[in-house]
Amino acid sequence: LKNSTISQEARFKVAKTSYYKGDFDWAESQLKILKSSTSQLIANDALDLKLLISDNKYDDSLHVALKLYSKADLMAFQNKNEEAIALLDKILTEHKGESIEDQALLKQAQLFEKLKQYEKAIVNYQMIIANYKDDILADDAYYSLAELYNNVLLEPEKAKPLYERIIFDHEDSIYFVEARKKFRMLRGDTIN
Repeated sequence: LKNSTISQEARFKVAKTSYYKGDFDWAESQLKILKSSTSQLIANDALDLKLLISDNKYDDSLHVALKLYSKADLMAFQNKNEEAIALLDKILTEHKGESIEDQALLKQAQLFEKLKQYEKAIVNYQMIIANYKDDILADDAYYSLAELYNNVLLEPEKAKPLYERIIFDHEDSIYFVEARKKFRMLRGDTIN
């Protein structure tokens, strides 16, 4: 059962636990193995977490911001959303300008949405779009904000230009196909 989906899932959970505990080197070594997982979902999750760790562990040799982020991530996993938001606030004030800032803004925006604090979520998404429009999380911010406007706040006219930005500026995005479909629907095109 060495390469079974269950064993890969277990390895991912062990890696995630190591990440939560702040043992980033061990987590990264486990995630490196899982990148080639036969389960696409596990491989994607492993790659996302590995990128988060590798992108942020070199900014600070003590990993202060990354440890705070992993703790906030754990709080969010445990549905302790207010505590997670407070930790992310700490990152955003004490580690301004570091590479983890956009990740903290996105995570916090997602938590604000969970708590139905939509205005705060909008502010965070807009900060990512304004300050990190060429970074890897820009399309996440565009798509999440468009979905918030389109599906929750029922303001499709505000969603349309956000979907359009994904189509024109992020054609390699995982959201590209969905954004194009939703943009065309909002524009009034007939979709087969």
